[in-house]
Amino acid sequence: MEACEVVRLFVNKAIVPAEPKRRGNPGYGRVKALRVMVYARLKGLDNDTRVIEHLKKHPRIAETLGLQAVPDRTTVGRWWRRYLFLLEETFVNVADMLQLIWPTKTVIVDSTPLVDLYDMEARWGHTGRGKFRGFKLHAAVNQLGLPLRALITPGNRYDSPFFPKLIEDLEADYVLADAGYDSKANRKAAKASNAEPVIAPNSRRGKRKKIKHAGLLKSERYVIEQFNGHIKANVLKDCWVRPKGLVKKAAMVMAGLIGYDAEAIRSLIVGEQISRA
Repeated sequence: MEACEVVRLFVNKAIVPAEPKRRGNPGYGRVKALRVMVYARLKGLDNDTRVIEHLKKHPRIAETLGLQAVPDRTTVGRWWRRYLFLLEETFVNVADMLQLIWPTKTVIVDSTPLVDLYDMEARWGHTGRGKFRGFKLHAAVNQLGLPLRALITPGNRYDSPFFPKLIEDLEADYVLADAGYDSKANRKAAKASNAEPVIAPNSRRGKRKKIKHAGLLKSERYVIEQFNGHIKANVLKDCWVRPKGLVKKAAMVMAGLIGYDAEAIRSLIVGEQISRA
């Protein structure tokens, strides 16, 4: 199944509610816009000009995506900013479809830097490897390393406060996180979702405590680290560097996550190995 067919299958009116009909020129509509944005990320088209050139060169793909005419570059540029909320909503819906196909046993939460030295909205943040300037991708993944929830913020935002939002409405046996998420509020949030919190103790809070299921955290920690490396290097491919502003960057990241999960669902259904390349 080609990328355009995968997009057509998952980003459709069954996922995104249909728009009410209106008089006059209907334009492209949000469903077609989302299809184009997700397809652009699946194909690694990292700027709006390349998206337009690709669709003009491959009219059959444009037709499969539901386009009667190829939009211009400025139209696609507006879509990224206009439809961020819709991309976020669609990502959650696709991730929920993934959970139906492959039930979640373990959720692992972490963040990873999206380095950008020149964007005016970028901020200085800290990781275990030192300081960076840019933004952050906060994510919760399942035991296969597939994203279930995600948020994009400036680089100076702390990880811990986003933990409850990242596990909201997820059903799992365990929720794993490193010491940066160690707080009573986060453990309470995990228990409220009927999951066992497995959060590494923060040594800054005093004497280190032994935690239950510490072996599980140690053995499964690599899953989120593998996801962080793969999603940036092989799925997003630094797509957040070219556009300016948090909104457009976040939209491009969300489109990439939708495409990644959609491809993973297709692979799981047909019994193929999930691509990591």
